[in-house]
Amino acid sequence: MEKNFKKYSIEYFTQDIDFINWIKRGDNNEKWEEFVRENAQLSKEIDVARNIVNVLRLQEIEIDDKSINDVFENIEHFYSQYSKSRLKVRTLKFMRYAAIFVLFASVSIAIPYYYLHDNDQFSEFNVPATGVNEARLTLSSGEEITLTQTHSELQFNASGGQIKINKDSIINTDTKEDENSMAQIVIPFGMRSDILLSDGTKVWLNAGSRLVFPQKFSGKIRKVFLKGEAFFDVAKNKDVPFIVSTENMNVTVLGTAFNVNSNESENELEVVLVEGSVSMKENKAMNFLGNELLLKPNQKATYNKSSRNTQVESRVDVSYYISWKDGMLEFNRESIINVFKKLSQFYNVRFENDASVEMNQKISGKLDLKESLDAVMKVVSDATPINYRIEGDKVIVTSKINSLPM
Repeated sequence: MEKNFKKYSIEYFTQDIDFINWIKRGDNNEKWEEFVRENAQLSKEIDVARNIVNVLRLQEIEIDDKSINDVFENIEHFYSQYSKSRLKVRTLKFMRYAAIFVLFASVSIAIPYYYLHDNDQFSEFNVPATGVNEARLTLSSGEEITLTQTHSELQFNASGGQIKINKDSIINTDTKEDENSMAQIVIPFGMRSDILLSDGTKVWLNAGSRLVFPQKFSGKIRKVFLKGEAFFDVAKNKDVPFIVSTENMNVTVLGTAFNVNSNESENELEVVLVEGSVSMKENKAMNFLGNELLLKPNQKATYNKSSRNTQVESRVDVSYYISWKDGMLEFNRESIINVFKKLSQFYNVRFENDASVEMNQKISGKLDLKESLDAVMKVVSDATPINYRIEGDKVIVTSKINSLPM
C-alpha cells in the first residue's frame, strides 16, 4: 500500500472503507498486515481504530448503488408531494450523500465515547484504597511524576509546558500538539490535590479521585474527564465551553463554580452549583439528542445511575457539600456509617465495627481534617456512644455500653 503515515489518524482509519472491511471481513489481509509491519509508529492509532470499528458492530460496509437508489426513490416520492420541483434535484443530491455520511457520523460519535472508556490515552489507573501514600501525575509525553505530599499543589502555565509543584519545584516539559494527548493525575485515598489548569481553571481534587485533562487546551471546547470528586472554579470564556465528563454525565459551563461527586462505589452522581450556571446531559453513546438539565446557584442535582433519573433540590447549603476542599467535613444529621466512609477516604484507613454499634445513629457538626485521625476520632467519640482504637490502617469501633463494667 502506498501510505503516507503523517496524514493518518484514528478518525481517518475509522472512516476508511478498506480499513473497515479489513477489520470486519479480513479483506486485503496481506496488504494490511504489511502496512502494519512497515508503520509500527501507527500501531496505537490502528489498535484504537480497530476497537472502535468492532464496538460499532457494523455488519455491512459496502453500500451498492441499487440500495441507495431504492432508499431515495422513496424519499423522492415524499418530496414530490411536499416540495417544489425546483428544490427536488438539489435536495435529493444532498440526501444521496447523506446515506454514506450517516455511517461516518456514527463512527465519529463513537470516538469520544470510546476515548472515555477504552482508549489507552485515558487508560484506567487504579486508585488505591490503602497502603499507598503517593499520588501520580502523568504528562501527555508519558513522563510520570510522583507527588509525595499529602496535599499537593500543581500549577500549569498558559502553554502547558511548565509546571510548578508545591510552589517550589518547576518542571519544563514538551506538550504534544495533538488535542487528544492528555495528562492525568491520580490521587489515592488519604491525599488531595489543588490544580491550576493552563486555561486558568482551578480544580480541587478529592481523595480517591482521578482527573484526565489536556496540558494545553485547544479547539472549540475545554473538556476534562473525572472519576471521583472535584470542585471546579472555571475560568470564564464565553466562546469555549468547559465540560466535565464523568462515566454517566457531561456537565457544561462557560465560567462558574460547582462540585461534582461521581464516585464509582456509589449509585448516585451529585452536582452542586455554587455560582453561575451549568447544564447536565447524559453522555451515553448515541444520546446526543437527550434532554439537558439547567442548574441555578444553590441547587443540587442527584442522578441515579441505575434508573437514570435526576432529582433537583433547591436552596441547599452549598458549604455542606464543598467544605472538604478547605480541609473540613460538615455533617447535618448524617449517619455514623457515612461519616466513617468519608473519614476512610480522607485518612486512607478501614473501619471495623462491633455488631452492637448503631451505625445509623445521626451525627451533626464539623470535623477539621487538618488534625490527626486520632484527634478527629476523639471528637466523633465525644459526640456519639462509641469507643475506638487505631491499629495501623484500621480503626476498630465498639459501643461505649460494652465498655462498662458488669
